[in-house]
Amino acid sequence: MNTETNHWLDEKCARAFWDQHKGLPYQDLLLDTARWLNPGAGESWLDLGCGRGELTSVLWNAAAGQIGQIVAVDCNAVNAEALERLRRRLRPTPTPAQLSFQTGNFSDGLPQLADASFDGIVSGLAISYAESRDPATGQYTDVAYNRLLAEMYRVLKPGGRLVFSVNVPQPRFWSLVWKSLSMAFRVSKPGRVLLNTWKMMRYGRWLCQEAKRGRFHYLPIDAIAERLNRTGFRDFQYRLSYAGQAYLVRVCKPAA
Repeated sequence: MNTETNHWLDEKCARAFWDQHKGLPYQDLLLDTARWLNPGAGESWLDLGCGRGELTSVLWNAAAGQIGQIVAVDCNAVNAEALERLRRRLRPTPTPAQLSFQTGNFSDGLPQLADASFDGIVSGLAISYAESRDPATGQYTDVAYNRLLAEMYRVLKPGGRLVFSVNVPQPRFWSLVWKSLSMAFRVSKPGRVLLNTWKMMRYGRWLCQEAKRGRFHYLPIDAIAERLNRTGFRDFQYRLSYAGQAYLVRVCKPAA
């Protein structure tokens, strides 16, 4: 794979990851994330890096369809198709005002979103891929990653919650495959699932390679905690999930 191309932004990459929700490690991560969300009736939430909408679905169901608004944002416009299919499956059916999709590359921040506009933000295995390069040296930096943390802080209301997952340093993606293989033969299209698993592994190798170059950010938990604290977040909590290959983190923006 071309190292300078950002495959994370490609439609083919997005489609390859659509089947990961069928694997046991991802199902565990969804359950762990759901336990930390607690969306309230009438609240406004942001699903950042929404993919096919698994966490959007969790939010909707957890609030029994009484959530005020979910804005789902992803860098791949193809995920709008998945979100529209999700809308038709959810009960009660969300109105366009209750569930909307926006395309946005959060490496550039969240300029389309207003200050203090969300009660909560959820993000699943996405924020690590905010990328930036020093124009003078050409080296990858963590400027975009740090800016994204600041942007999430900005768009949260005082007292708002942030729940997100990120891969651990040097994730072992093959362990996720082995723990999920038994599920591949219990679904309606096992051939497609196996093909997408192979594609995910190729992309996974590329992501790890780029993380080692500093392009993406698989950080130790202490480094994550320090950056969140520096940004202004408080009440840091975390746990391991995703077969030990991801940190799940919960913090809040202090109340005014």
